[in-house]
Amino acid sequence: MIKKIALLFTLTLIGCRAFSQTCNCETEVKYIAGFMEKNYAGFKDKQALMTKAGYDKMLSEYIGLAKKPHANEHCLLIIAQYLGKFKDHHVSVGVKFDATKIDSAYIANREIVPITAEKIAELRKSKGFEGIYDFHDPAKYKIAVIKDKTPLHDYLAVIVSSNLPGWKPGMIKWEAKMVNDSIGRGILYILNGMPKVEGFYFKGNRIYGDWHREGTTVTEPASSKYEPVAFRKLSDKTSYLKISTFSPSNATNIDSIIKANQAILSNTPNLVLDLRGNGGGADYTFIPLMDLVYTGPIKNIGNDLLSTDANIAGWKNILNDNDRSEENKQSLRKIIASLEANRDKMVMHANDFDITGYKIQPNPAKVVILIDNNCASTTEEFLLQSRQSKKVTLMGQNTSGTLDYSNVLQAPFSCMPYVLHYSSSRSRRVDVGLGIDETGIKPAVYLQEKDDWIKKAQETLEH
Repeated sequence: MIKKIALLFTLTLIGCRAFSQTCNCETEVKYIAGFMEKNYAGFKDKQALMTKAGYDKMLSEYIGLAKKPHANEHCLLIIAQYLGKFKDHHVSVGVKFDATKIDSAYIANREIVPITAEKIAELRKSKGFEGIYDFHDPAKYKIAVIKDKTPLHDYLAVIVSSNLPGWKPGMIKWEAKMVNDSIGRGILYILNGMPKVEGFYFKGNRIYGDWHREGTTVTEPASSKYEPVAFRKLSDKTSYLKISTFSPSNATNIDSIIKANQAILSNTPNLVLDLRGNGGGADYTFIPLMDLVYTGPIKNIGNDLLSTDANIAGWKNILNDNDRSEENKQSLRKIIASLEANRDKMVMHANDFDITGYKIQPNPAKVVILIDNNCASTTEEFLLQSRQSKKVTLMGQNTSGTLDYSNVLQAPFSCMPYVLHYSSSRSRRVDVGLGIDETGIKPAVYLQEKDDWIKKAQETLEH
């Protein structure tokens, strides 16, 4: 910690959080590491990139942090940073507690970081990321963002004033480690005082999406209501179709909107398919789109599933998803049977094959698919298939790069009230140098943030 800051405030620990009383951080870190080493389908590849010595050194450092006094207070942050080293967006942490329940006694035992009036006055003059910030509803609370470089965070946000029940000045609101010059990753302490893994975007006088520098005016850009799917005509020559998610819960919407507008699609030569912000879901949900883009056989490189006891249990848990059809559940049961017959092995999940059987439609004759860095997972699978079509052009920016390791399962932590999300399959594209996780899928035509993307797509199609 920077000496100047250390003199201005000293960490005062008042008791331990509820789960800290029964959970040992070192034990939890070792459990999560052991679980990843055994059950994460990408582990061997990721370890090879780090080298075994590099991985062992990295893990040893995090275990060392977990042994420090009061490590339980920051255990989720330690685990999140360990998981971040795999650079797989499918690997994440979810909560397993009721976020709506506030335990006043629990909040009262939160960590307190006293901050002086002199420091607050100094922060009000800051031009960098440090400063005093209001929540988007200023009446609720105000935070001081302090640069505080440690192995676990670069910036610390501390409550300056609050009208939230149980929240007092000095409580930590969030901690962030910068991954580049504008994006931080760390933990956010939510309303009930418990931490959850969070990302932070720093730009100008704002820390998106909830905080703005004290004394500045927030002008929100005009935003449209979220629509799972949307369709409209842009002109006599061009239609527009937006799919916001390939989640199983959106499958019926996708199928219905295409059927409802089939006559227009069949008689309009151009289509703008907007997939921006679509983080994926389940592959079967994009099947209704394939007739819109298909022009011939599509080469597909399959993937393999890692069979372990935990992964088999994870697949069985998916059968409880009520959004999945009985037909899809029958396919899942076949997968589970194959895994149970081949424990502790990589099991072929999908063969390498040519995808055929879709209809070649005269219209739309040309399709622009809009993509950005929020397109991930199932969306990227659709893009790998559709970009092989003679009628498709990808426009926008590189996608997320979240597909080489997929089929996400979840498993509970050994003690803390969280769940681990991790990939259970590995694409054989990695073996032939066609992995996408390092770069994402690149568009044929790049667009700038300032561009009107829909207009650019329409111009490309109509000229």
